[in-house]
Order: sequence, then structure tokens, then C-alpha cells
Amino acid sequence: MPTDAASLEIIKRGFYEISDFPNVVGAVDGTHIRIKSPPVDEHIFVNRKNFHSINVQGVCDSNLKFLNIVSQWPGATHDAFIWSNSTVWELFENRTISDGWLLGDSGYPVRPWLLTPVLNPTTRKQQSYNGAHMRTRNVVERSFGVLKARFRCIDTSAGTLLYSALMCCRIVVAVAVLHNLCIDNRMPLPPDINDFPDHGHIAGPAYNGPLNDGAIVRERLINGRF
Repeated sequence: MPTDAASLEIIKRGFYEISDFPNVVGAVDGTHIRIKSPPVDEHIFVNRKNFHSINVQGVCDSNLKFLNIVSQWPGATHDAFIWSNSTVWELFENRTISDGWLLGDSGYPVRPWLLTPVLNPTTRKQQSYNGAHMRTRNVVERSFGVLKARFRCIDTSAGTLLYSALMCCRIVVAVAVLHNLCIDNRMPLPPDINDFPDHGHIAGPAYNGPLNDGAIVRERLINGRF
């Protein structure tokens, strides 16, 4: 993920054009890649939908390009755990990236630099914020959808990757690199891309951990902007 101010400003402008949501430098989400049952520690690869998978985390920009991909955790791993053990988390936590927000769903903790939806919004401003947040964050789900439409081997609708868990992780990274090259070279999107949802997306439960220290930042944004 870029850390220089010039690159981050370009990313911010791209996100702002979607729904006037300011200061966004990335959208984060997870997806599941179906794999065959591993011979070792099989149970930790079974996700909430009861199939064996790799839980993959991605951060993307508004052009559907992946800025970061984490492909190393078994399917039973919670998204919030993967996030808190990622290099992108470190970049924001140690303030290497000190300006800009990531957008994530309610499965992530709200932090001063990671904004999530308001659960059970009660005001018009909160509803307006949630709408803009959803439309802007949706690019990461679409990024995974396009990735899987381009490389059907990693889409659950095409079956199961019949390799070791380690090899499956490497395949995911490889196709993400190829996906980015397609975008850099302006390759056309797969036909009827709206017919290719992210079949591996599994909506997780709301985050209930101790870190929600971004609530004040989020509320200030809601009252001042929406």
C-alpha cells in the first residue's frame, strides 16, 4: 500500500468521486476461497458456511485495484484478527500513514483511521453517513467480484482449488497481481460483471472487542459532513 502523500491524495480523489466521502485511502474486506480439505488441522479451515477455505483480506482503491492482499489464514479465522495482524494495520497503527481513513464493514473495530457503519442509526445524519459509507466501501466487494470473474479458479461457483493450502494462498496472490496488471493496462472488465458477485463473501458478526476508539472521530465526521 502506498505511503507517500502524493499517491494517497490521488486515491482520496478517486474515492470522493463515488459518493462525496472525504479522506478515504482504501476499502478493506475479506473473502473466502474454497479449497479441498487439508490433511493437517482440517478443522481450522472450516468457515461459518461450513466449507473449507482460505480467508483472504484485501484493501483496494476506487479503481478496483488491490493495494494490499493477505492470503495466509485458514477459513475459521475472524476478519478482525486477520486485520490486526496485517502490515496495513501496522502502517496505520504506528502512523506511517497518518492522514486518511480506511472503510470497513461492522466486522472491523472502528478506529480513528478505520471507519465502520453506525449500527442501528437513529438520525438522518447517521443514515446519510451509512449510505455514503456503503456506496464507497462497495468497491472492495466489487474488486473481489471482478477478480473472481477474471480468474474463475478461485470462485466458489467454479468448484474447489485442488492444491495444498499453501499453494492455494500463493495462487490467490498471483491472480491478484495479474488483476492489477489488467487494470494498469486498461484491460476490459469481464462481460456482464454484475452477474458475478463475490460468491466467497461471508458477512461476519459485528465486532464486539475492546477497541472502538474511533467512535468520536466518526461522530465528528457525521455531524460536520453529513
